[in-house]
Amino acid sequence: MKLSLPPELVRRSLDAHSAIGLVIGALMYLICLTGTLTVLAESFERWEQPGVSEFYEATPEAVANAVDQYRQRVSETPESLWVVLPVDTLPRMHVADMEQEWWTDSEGYLEEPPTEGWTHMLKALHVHLHLPHNIGLILVSAAGAMLIALIVSGLLAHPRLFRDAFKLRRGGARRLEQADLHNRLSVWGLPFHLMIAVTGAFYGLVGLLVVAAAALFYEGDRDALFSDVYGTDPVLEAPLIQANPAEAMRSLSRIAPEATPIYLVIQKMDTRGQFMEIAATQPGRLAYSEMYRFDAAGNYLGSQGLTSGPVGRQFLYSLYRIHFGWFGGHFTRIAWVMLGLALTVVSATGVNIWLARRAKGDWVDDAWAGFVWGSPLALGLSALATLAFGATPLPVFLATLGAALIYSLWQRAPRAAAGILQMLCSVITASLAAWHWAVLDANHIDPVSAVINSVLLGTAMILLVMGRSNLGHTTMPVQPQASAG
Repeated sequence: MKLSLPPELVRRSLDAHSAIGLVIGALMYLICLTGTLTVLAESFERWEQPGVSEFYEATPEAVANAVDQYRQRVSETPESLWVVLPVDTLPRMHVADMEQEWWTDSEGYLEEPPTEGWTHMLKALHVHLHLPHNIGLILVSAAGAMLIALIVSGLLAHPRLFRDAFKLRRGGARRLEQADLHNRLSVWGLPFHLMIAVTGAFYGLVGLLVVAAAALFYEGDRDALFSDVYGTDPVLEAPLIQANPAEAMRSLSRIAPEATPIYLVIQKMDTRGQFMEIAATQPGRLAYSEMYRFDAAGNYLGSQGLTSGPVGRQFLYSLYRIHFGWFGGHFTRIAWVMLGLALTVVSATGVNIWLARRAKGDWVDDAWAGFVWGSPLALGLSALATLAFGATPLPVFLATLGAALIYSLWQRAPRAAAGILQMLCSVITASLAAWHWAVLDANHIDPVSAVINSVLLGTAMILLVMGRSNLGHTTMPVQPQASAG
């Protein structure tokens, strides 16, 4: 397929594509790398905290007991109390208010609290870069918007992109190698890349869109806007009784036997206006869940219409699952990880192409090598420090990334620096898997930990080969290889 476009449009599109790519390159790389790993966040939670009771179904009595156990543990009544139910990808149950949380066993008795360790750091790094939440969210969403611009400008700047979809030149000029890798992965993953860009941009900008829409159409009333989009909460004035979550669970099984509950929440707890909501997935629906509502006694009040209401509402409630691949089970998650790695490589090779075209060999090349390979090194070392020594992961991540940048700038040989960082990353990754197997082996109660550790060891071998290759070519003035993390 060949697009016939004016040469001037092609030239200007190429200039725009390069300029946008330079501005967003490092940021995009980090967001793509952490986003790829965040797809597996539930698996990492199991891997990071083994020994917690695991089961795939929770009885109504167990849910009620979890609430009772919470009441005995906490003296103050929260406004809302959640019981998050086991699912295939995270077969654990936990009870939580806005400040406290505990895992439970299959009967609802409280166990240890979930850790806010490495996985928590990883998700926050992807969502808002550990900046003040709103600022970071807007910055990440801006990266999504710029990714859309990169995709469009890239298509216009490369009219032979689809015709050359299987062209991959190896062993020649560095710039041609990187360009082929960049373009091939861009074509093969185009629908995924565009979907990630659109949904990522929407999530960060939704706050600004809400403010604008409320001002334009609702006289500034955001609650009225949300009511129109997602439906209104029930308004009750009932006799004050203790909520009966077991009866609500039994009612759901009668009303919607095909639904799979994922959490129950008691809203306005222990007030006359309290009610319960059960979020449940529907077969064949992309929407995150349907929300079924019950009064305190467990009588059915109705649903929110998230899977059967207006199309726009269903679409908005589906974006989260689509963005992270949290639908279709393990197969979809594996596909999202592979496509996410491809997008990470595309982000890195885009900058590599520009560096090869410059052929200056200055500090920019050194810093880029340190950043590309310092990022996965920092993620690995922060995970090892957290699991093995109980360290706070964010300071370890930042210190390691800073040290990698300093080392690469001091080395003043990008490929040699990349090779050393790859070798270090290989050692850390293998050590992480070995430590997890050796120290936590007695607590392994799920196959996910074994899979993660096996992948870590395989990744360590790949990094070792890459590092040895780069160190074998340290005399060549070439740029660091593209990274997929």
